[in-house]
Amino acid sequence: MNSEKILLICFLTVFSLLAVPISAQQVLTLEECRKMALEQNKKIRMAKEDAQMACLTKKAAATKYLPSISLNGGYLRTNKTLKPLGNDLFLPVVPFNAIDPQTGEFNPASLQDPATALNTLVINPQTGQPLLDASGNPVFKNYAMLPSDKLVFGNKNSYYTRLSVNQPLFTGFKITEANKIAQHAENIAKENVVLTQAEVLVKTDEAYWRTISLQEKVRLANSYEILLNQLVADLENMYTEGIITRNDLLKAQVSQNEAKLKVMKAENGLALSKMALAQIIGTEDEDITLSEKAIDKDLSVAYSTITSENPIDKRAEIIMLKEKLAITESGKNIERSKFMPDILLTGGYGWMNPNPYNGLKKEFGGDWSIGVVVSMPIFTWGERKHNLNTAHIKKRKVQLELDEAREMIDLQIRQNRYKYNESIRKAELTQLSKAQAEENMKIAKENLLEGRTRLTELLEAQVQWENASSEYIDALIEIKTTRSELEKSTGEIYKYVGN
Repeated sequence: MNSEKILLICFLTVFSLLAVPISAQQVLTLEECRKMALEQNKKIRMAKEDAQMACLTKKAAATKYLPSISLNGGYLRTNKTLKPLGNDLFLPVVPFNAIDPQTGEFNPASLQDPATALNTLVINPQTGQPLLDASGNPVFKNYAMLPSDKLVFGNKNSYYTRLSVNQPLFTGFKITEANKIAQHAENIAKENVVLTQAEVLVKTDEAYWRTISLQEKVRLANSYEILLNQLVADLENMYTEGIITRNDLLKAQVSQNEAKLKVMKAENGLALSKMALAQIIGTEDEDITLSEKAIDKDLSVAYSTITSENPIDKRAEIIMLKEKLAITESGKNIERSKFMPDILLTGGYGWMNPNPYNGLKKEFGGDWSIGVVVSMPIFTWGERKHNLNTAHIKKRKVQLELDEAREMIDLQIRQNRYKYNESIRKAELTQLSKAQAEENMKIAKENLLEGRTRLTELLEAQVQWENASSEYIDALIEIKTTRSELEKSTGEIYKYVGN
């Protein structure tokens, strides 16, 4: 019983290990490849990162409406002391009655009183008039001295810090237009994601159908090799019986070797094509296995018309150019706003050491302040005018780009419709050529076996059949790729694009 359990466990373990590569080798359809590309393609992921950055930039622009708060600080060390007075000052002493009680200031008219003048000024005994100095000013009896060596600021270390709040009141609508630009830039980034997804889907379709084409051509090359192997085997028997010459056998063997070389080239091309598809959809090429019956050979399905439900103005390229046009309009408004003043409300609280509010003591002292700052350039040598004219030209240029894009998209739609219809007609003709080449090869082989034709004719018929089959495969693949291009140009492909 224990041995049976051990065998069961070993069987389950081996089965689970084998199940991993089996699931990894699942057959991928075009829809699955598209889904993987939309989820894992690096270009799409980069476009989404750009959209996220644009969203954050828009949020950053919105903060310009709000007040900015900053904290500044500094330290200053000086070498010399500050000495405001060059020499001692002598201040005249005036009597009490010379002070105007209403203003608290000195009243020179009070000195006209003889008693006041006699007690205040120096009187010349010879003239009885006040004594004058060299400058013609009266000489006072008493002076208060202000010594210059006492009025000295000797603090070598100074500190300051300030908490500031600034609120824009009016900037000529610069902030408003900057926010509009950020919004338009975000819209462009989002549309770029949609455009990138559409382009990746087209590339995915091309890589998918290229791989299917090479997969079909590998089978065709193998079939062609089998035909030549069978022919060589038949010719060897005929050569043994003396029906054909050795030269005929060698011709067939050369064609056999060429067929083997074609198989090798087709297999190498298929491997490279899988690698290209894997890079687009974000997986390993070893995990790619495509359906053996992916090509729909029913041409009646190809005649289904593609009508775009979205007008040209709904194309991502057009929407992006419209947003770009709006950005140039905001840029023009910003240049116009430079002719207007900028008004800023500012306020804050600052601390200084030495304290200027308390005798320059070595301590921090602070005070608050509030004010309005108005800034407006008066003369800039025509710079603002030139920049405004440049903004007008940029807007006209983007308008021309938008008009041209509409014309090119309309032309692209027509061209892709012609290419798509041509690919259908080409598939019909190559299908007929393939059938005729196959019948021709069958008749040539029968005639060779009956001795009514040469080996060269059969070899040529086989080459014609191989070429016709290859062209038929190319035509069927061209229907798929041109349809994908047509869907992109008409906007039909956008219905497959996820948000």
